[in-house]
Amino acid sequence: MGREIYRGDPNKGQRYHDGVRMGAFGLMLNSILLGFTSVMLEKLCRKLGSGLVWGVSCILLSFCLGAMLIITAVSKHMKFSSEGLPPTGIVIASLVVFTILGAPLAVTYSLPYALISARAEALGLGQGLGMGVLNLAIVIPQMVVSLGSGPLDQLFGGGNSPAFAVGAASAFLGGLVAIIAIPRSQTGKIKGPSTR
Repeated sequence: MGREIYRGDPNKGQRYHDGVRMGAFGLMLNSILLGFTSVMLEKLCRKLGSGLVWGVSCILLSFCLGAMLIITAVSKHMKFSSEGLPPTGIVIASLVVFTILGAPLAVTYSLPYALISARAEALGLGQGLGMGVLNLAIVIPQMVVSLGSGPLDQLFGGGNSPAFAVGAASAFLGGLVAIIAIPRSQTGKIKGPSTR
């Protein structure tokens, strides 16, 4: 927000810091939607199926990252006010995208772990191995992105747009895979142990 929307430089001027403060406000809104989505997530999964919920959340993430690309591109071609602030519409659009990102974040923080846990139990396996493999599936891409996005961003002029583009494409493909590959079985109430 400070660099892409407010066109600030972290080492000089107040504009970057104003953008960071507005970004922090956006993250607060994001957290509110994340909390609401977390409360509703079980009902959504029971009604629609976990695979569909996860896939739709990935596709929503993809659209939000794509929207950030568009907002950034539009912002670069707009004139700022005499105080150096971006147009209000650009700031509001960015805040809306930040807020919407709370929903896929809630799904990402919980649903993969629930799916692995349920699958491990159904196969009679321990959950530790499944959680370890899932953790590696999360950590290794994060390391690749951390190491690769800096040079990629510099290659394309120093902005975050290349990382957003790769993220949007990856999230869209991941969403399609989740919708197609994860069974849509709705879960019923879990029955307790029988007392025969």
